[in-house]
Amino acid sequence: MRRISLWLMTLALLALPALAQAAQSPPACGAAAFLSTLSKTPQGNGNYQPLSPEQHLFYGLTGLGQDSPLEVRYLVSGKPFLTEIVSLAGARLPKVNPQSGDKPPLDLATTLLQGERRIELLALRPDLVRDLHKLAQQDAAIRIEVRQQGRLVDSLSFQDLKQRGAELAKSPAVPLIVHSSVSGPGDHRRVERKHPLIAKDYLENCNDCTESTPCDTECGYDPGKGGPETCGEYGAPCLSTCQCSYTPWDHWSDWYYTGSYEAGPSYCYVSNSFGGATWFDYLVSEYRRDLIRTTYTCPNCPSCSGCYNQDEVISYETTTSACKTDTHTPCYSPTYACCNGSLLCTYNNYCSWYQPCG
Repeated sequence: MRRISLWLMTLALLALPALAQAAQSPPACGAAAFLSTLSKTPQGNGNYQPLSPEQHLFYGLTGLGQDSPLEVRYLVSGKPFLTEIVSLAGARLPKVNPQSGDKPPLDLATTLLQGERRIELLALRPDLVRDLHKLAQQDAAIRIEVRQQGRLVDSLSFQDLKQRGAELAKSPAVPLIVHSSVSGPGDHRRVERKHPLIAKDYLENCNDCTESTPCDTECGYDPGKGGPETCGEYGAPCLSTCQCSYTPWDHWSDWYYTGSYEAGPSYCYVSNSFGGATWFDYLVSEYRRDLIRTTYTCPNCPSCSGCYNQDEVISYETTTSACKTDTHTPCYSPTYACCNGSLLCTYNNYCSWYQPCG
């Protein structure tokens, strides 16, 4: 628990300069600039597709230590389907808003420190999360068992996991970024052939090359090279060849929305509803982006037939954006919100450009 406590203290320290920065910025401009960069449907070059907000599987860490990994078993009809090993030792905090550079306001950071720590299960395998949702829609009996150091610490149905995760996503919390490994019969990710087709190494006569002969097949003798040439170099009809597998690039997806919640503390501001005074809470929106590795695989190598791109999420980052929203709940003894420093989600006609304001 000591390392997590240090991270939480770091989050509080990062928030200290935020109030001074807020006075120098237009209301919610950082959030607005960030939101304008978001893509609703970020795509990779293969089969990558981000999860919709309601599909993410969140899990709370209350009562669990962070020095030992979690072993999460996904059972379908009582049989092992997937086993996930979640490393908690390397857990990371969300990034500061990458567009505005704003740190979380100190009052909001204090609230978050009192909330539950949570992680996302199968965070690097959105394909398997979709498989579990599809199985659940087909009325499959799915049960999740969570173990730490060999001890069973939780056992719940998939429906309970979804419900508990939805409640966590709508509550103030410290989301931790974790990595995990997955194995089991439910993982059907395609892998490259371990023993690809091997072409004949050498033809004595390059005229023996045919349209089915790989172009990199050596043949004959080239005095200029002092050795054999290839069917392709000779100009004979031949079959283009491809590597069995290679990774041309890693790239980040766009930031995409994963959920939001309201958090305190609450502020009683002069407004244009309910007698002119209502409570304002922070509206915290969470976003994520994925680091995608695209691998080009040719299962029939050296033949180029049947080749495909496959995307794999190898890492991810999260961030938050916060502004104050009108809850439309009456309050008494209001103050005026500062037009240039209260981080309002929408413009308040009754905000004040003069001090003192709240």
